[in-house]
Amino acid sequence: MATRRASNSASAAPTSTNDICPVCKTMRYLNKDLEFLINPECYHPMCANCVARIFSDGPNQCPYAGCHKTLRKKGFKSAYFGDLAVEREVDIRRRVAAVLNKVEDDFETLQDYNGYLEWVETLTFDIISGTDAEKKAAEARLIEWEQAHKAEIERNRRLAKESEAERVARFEAEREEARRRRLEAMQEDAAEKHNEQRMREEMLNGLASSDAGEAKQTLNRVLLKKRGQNRLNAAIGSLSDATSAPGLSIRGLKQQKKRVLEENAPYDPFGGLKLDMERYTMRPSDEYRSHWVDGARKKEDIIVGGYSTDEYLSRAMFEAFSGLAVFIEDEKGPEKVATAEAAQVAATGQTTNVMEVDDVF
Repeated sequence: MATRRASNSASAAPTSTNDICPVCKTMRYLNKDLEFLINPECYHPMCANCVARIFSDGPNQCPYAGCHKTLRKKGFKSAYFGDLAVEREVDIRRRVAAVLNKVEDDFETLQDYNGYLEWVETLTFDIISGTDAEKKAAEARLIEWEQAHKAEIERNRRLAKESEAERVARFEAEREEARRRRLEAMQEDAAEKHNEQRMREEMLNGLASSDAGEAKQTLNRVLLKKRGQNRLNAAIGSLSDATSAPGLSIRGLKQQKKRVLEENAPYDPFGGLKLDMERYTMRPSDEYRSHWVDGARKKEDIIVGGYSTDEYLSRAMFEAFSGLAVFIEDEKGPEKVATAEAAQVAATGQTTNVMEVDDVF
């Protein structure tokens, strides 16, 4: 019985390679604080004790048999992913993205940008999964690109940091604006309750100290004052929303866009602009049968002047499909008051006494 328990406890010990250091054979089962580190040069895992013991005195060769990489202690790190192949791919993509860091704004056409992305992905794939010759060629192209575009790479890196800072600042500004709106809503609610209580007291006092005619006038005056105050508050709120609205941010290709032209194609006066309809395809007019169209094809007084029923059919199809996917209400912008003063006048009905007139002489 004791022998069976001993054998069961021995079989419960972990035997996974992730729990045993390949260098010193230390087991995580016996050392719960065992930490494995890797180096991006070769991605061979080893425990932190082996790293400290082998590489504390300076650079040294990887202790794995057959690996001749020279490693340094500062290059070791903890693996984020359990699969080291995924860890290696992520590191390679991060390294390539730091060098090939062009964005969509750097290209004049979408086709050029897509071609650049395809070239980057092909180079990345060669480094990750290519043969030894493909890896060397891809690494050489990456180094050559980095040396030839140092200034551009640094500029794009600086712009990326600035856009990240702008994104964080915009997020903080939006959060602060939301907090300010909540605070203003609470203050407006409290002020509205206070005004209602004050107007109620004024109305009751006026009704108690006046006759029927004066009481009616007092009630009308209180209601008019309340409506004017509400319109003034609405105008002030609309003005504050208009002034605090964030500016429009547009991101896309360069403003100077070039047309994609074929080298041996005939001269195109439109410079590559496509005017063909894409929502339908015109078939031969003979396939369309209609009593009126068939009659128009045979009448000499119609065809003698050069009129063709194809023009009628193409125009009918164009008129049928030209308005699709166009929504006027969605494309129209909201109507805004020209100036802040006009918004205040529209809300309160009060105008200023200042009048400016240009001298025509």
